[in-house]
Amino acid sequence: MKNSLKISSVSLLVAAMVAPAAHAEITANVTLTTDYVWRGVSQNTDESPALQGGFDYADESGFYIGAWGSNVNFGGTESLELDIYGGWGTELSNGVGLDFGVIRYSYHGGADSSDLDFTEFYAGASYAGFGFTYSVGDELGDQYEISYGYDFETVSLAVAYGNYDVSGDSDDYDYYSAGISGSFGGKSDIGWDVSYWGTSSDAEELFGNDIADDRIVLSISKEF
Repeated sequence: MKNSLKISSVSLLVAAMVAPAAHAEITANVTLTTDYVWRGVSQNTDESPALQGGFDYADESGFYIGAWGSNVNFGGTESLELDIYGGWGTELSNGVGLDFGVIRYSYHGGADSSDLDFTEFYAGASYAGFGFTYSVGDELGDQYEISYGYDFETVSLAVAYGNYDVSGDSDDYDYYSAGISGSFGGKSDIGWDVSYWGTSSDAEELFGNDIADDRIVLSISKEF
């Protein structure tokens, strides 16, 4: 939402820690969620549900590429966000995970949708459940996020705090989240997630209270 809401990865930030696979692997995923929230801000002006999905290819060397899409409705685009990304991730012998990559956000469905397109470069590190990601945009400002996740026997807990400089000119805001996730029956490949999102008052001033206020998001997903 360049300069309006994208200000909009792949969490998803798509810049999640990606460890090298034991062998080359192609996976797919699909998610139905009550709201598409990106860095604390809804990507639908009416806060409506979103259908999302993507494909990933990970090589044993640690290199990966992928594509991910979701319906959106903001700033002149009323149909689709499509993200293309690639990078390299590894886990060192001391347990530290590293991830470096680039992601291209593109928008489709409106006359001026392409004006919202932008690119981000990201770097991340993780250790013992803690994670840190730093992103730099080609037209927007930088962003960082600190996270922690813990896996219990049947569910996982995750919390995150981040700051996003929307314009690169001190128009920044804070966001935070806390969630619990698991799978149906404990062993099913159909997963569920319940997350709480919040933002600082700066986000409400930038985007409006309707899409930047606190919210709870419910999601159901499946991987193939």
